[in-house]
Amino acid sequence: MGYDIPDKIRYREKIFLNLDLRQLGYLIGFLILAAMAYGLPMAHELKISLAFIIFLIGVGFALFDFETKLLEITGYYTDIRLGGTLDKKVRAFIGVSRVESNTLFLKNGELRVILQVMPVNFELLDETRQKSLVLNYREFLNQLTFPIQIVIRTVNTIKPDYSSLDVRVEKSNDDDLKALFHEFRLFEEKFIQDNFVKERLYYLVIPMESRKTLINSKFREEEQLKELEQRVQLIQERLGYCGLVSFRLTTSSLVSLLMSYFETYIEVGDDYLSRITVYKSFNTAREVR
Repeated sequence: MGYDIPDKIRYREKIFLNLDLRQLGYLIGFLILAAMAYGLPMAHELKISLAFIIFLIGVGFALFDFETKLLEITGYYTDIRLGGTLDKKVRAFIGVSRVESNTLFLKNGELRVILQVMPVNFELLDETRQKSLVLNYREFLNQLTFPIQIVIRTVNTIKPDYSSLDVRVEKSNDDDLKALFHEFRLFEEKFIQDNFVKERLYYLVIPMESRKTLINSKFREEEQLKELEQRVQLIQERLGYCGLVSFRLTTSSLVSLLMSYFETYIEVGDDYLSRITVYKSFNTAREVR
């Protein structure tokens, strides 16, 4: 079985005592600093302690990658850690210049389309269907000629929307049905609250690279949108072969999705939970009573 060789391989030649040039440079540099500290006009014990501490720091940089850790700590305290969607630093961090035509326009000239994919219960499928789904999904991944990103989010379930059901129940003119629906509605709301029901959302991000040419920027953007639309149609078609239903997030949905990362709110549909599951629990509760 063959394996692809990564395009970018980091190689560091060992020069002395199994140290590469960067590690050796850190060790020699801190040894020089330690020697300079030992020559300072101060008490002998203090000079030895200071020189030894500097030497230990040099060993840390040479052998334990203190450089990366220092950069991470510095970045953590200097970069933005708290902010809302209206914060300029947050907007710069996101890297989105605008949202329109159901598309994210990034500041680097690239475009993004996000599809929300409805999952299937793999365990409920028969063995033949499972094998077919796996083969189709593998074929889908093998035929990709551009990168994609799969994002899975777990969010709190919001209060379900009963507006359409309310209308249908009222039209029925059945008092028993109305009473049963009202009882079930209260049970479902309490069920969600008591069981801390979560919603798991699945997204697939389709990119379009920046085209750095001398062509008019407006024309270049139209060409990008056209090619991106072809990619979206191709992805949705191949997902359909896998039995997966997907739909493209609209402009308002994209804005809501971006805001949800900073405002702890996300707009989702009312199909967050199979009502069959809730209804079974509802019937069980009624039987117990």
